[in-house]
Amino acid sequence: MQTLELELSEFTRRVGSLLVAHTATALPRGLEPGESVLVRDGARAFYIATVRDISFELTDTHYRLELGAPMDATQVLAARRDALVADARDSHSRVDIPELLALLRAARPLAPEPRPARADVAKRIGR
Repeated sequence: MQTLELELSEFTRRVGSLLVAHTATALPRGLEPGESVLVRDGARAFYIATVRDISFELTDTHYRLELGAPMDATQVLAARRDALVADARDSHSRVDIPELLALLRAARPLAPEPRPARADVAKRIGR
């Protein structure tokens, strides 16, 4: 899933739609109609956006994006993980295991929550 780093205005967040020029992004390739992208609004929030329309000019390509609801960090990691697996499945290639493991580790810490000591448990049950 491609990620766009943008500064969204209050109006854009309220309306939920924006026009983005390809040259204003760091995308390695063009976007397709219906494709989902991750939009990062500065340090504020992440959104999943869908490409609703594409227009071509001699010097640039413009994408009309429709923003979804803001996402928290766990939702962003899950969306990236799902996109990675879907891309591998669609292209009939192998999943990038190190990248997938990094996403899974970031989504859920590996260290288990500390368990109470036996003495603490005995005190709570009155022994």
